[in-house]
Amino acid sequence: MQILEIIWTFFKIGIVSFGGGWSIVGIIRNEVVPRWVDEQGFLSLIAIAQSTPGPIALNAATMIGWEHGGFFSALAATISVVIFPVIAILAASYLARFLKLRAVALNESLKTGSIAMMLMALWALKPTSGDPLLLAMALGAFAVAAFTKVNALWAILGSGALNAIAGPAIRALLGIGG
Repeated sequence: MQILEIIWTFFKIGIVSFGGGWSIVGIIRNEVVPRWVDEQGFLSLIAIAQSTPGPIALNAATMIGWEHGGFFSALAATISVVIFPVIAILAASYLARFLKLRAVALNESLKTGSIAMMLMALWALKPTSGDPLLLAMALGAFAVAAFTKVNALWAILGSGALNAIAGPAIRALLGIGG
């Protein structure tokens, strides 16, 4: 019966995964922790799912299915996470043609839900240390990437390098732990 629970869980994830990518991570976390993996296992799952080709939800479904039932469970979990989006895309394209809806209006509607899911992912992956310097550096990297012409990759790498090189001295100067 565990396979049916895995299928149902990833079918539900597939229903709301229209944002794709990182926007779905928070929902996956809420569904699989602690039922099938612990917190550390979830972070490993996301790291592996992100480093392999394909969408995160699809890779996570396949890995959890495999771990909890082998090949056929992995196949069933994989199919369950994609079946609703495939049906929804077919229905939306049919309705768009039938009702002569504009694609722009449909895309804007989907973006609203995607923003909420991305915020949920951000919340699920927030640092557990509560270190204010890490939060400041993350916000600084975001501000540099969002409001300047600096590539986001360089802003993120620069923030990490600054923390590695100057973080301990800044923490000592400010009298904060970490």
